Amino acid sequence: MKKHNIIIERWPGNDGPRGQRGTPGFRWTVSFDRDGRYFFQGFEDTHAAARAAAEAYLKEQGINLDWIPRPADSAKVLKKRSKRQVL
Repeated sequence: MKKHNIIIERWPGNDGPRGQRGTPGFRWTVSFDRDGRYFFQGFEDTHAAARAAAEAYLKEQGINLDWIPRPADSAKVLKKRSKRQVL
């Protein structure tokens, strides 16, 4: 079962000492369960770099990113309808 989350969002840049905005980019946030709930955030210039940094951080913490979800008990396999015979 998946025990981690990755959120990547556009970020306008942090406020500087005189109120001016810093360089815009992407803020990434990860959360994971391991004897409690933990959060960590970082900032990157591109979406791809933010995704890579978030995944690298989770791997450093020993989180398995190659999980496979279990099939839902309520899922139904849809079958193709049979053609109606015309008399």
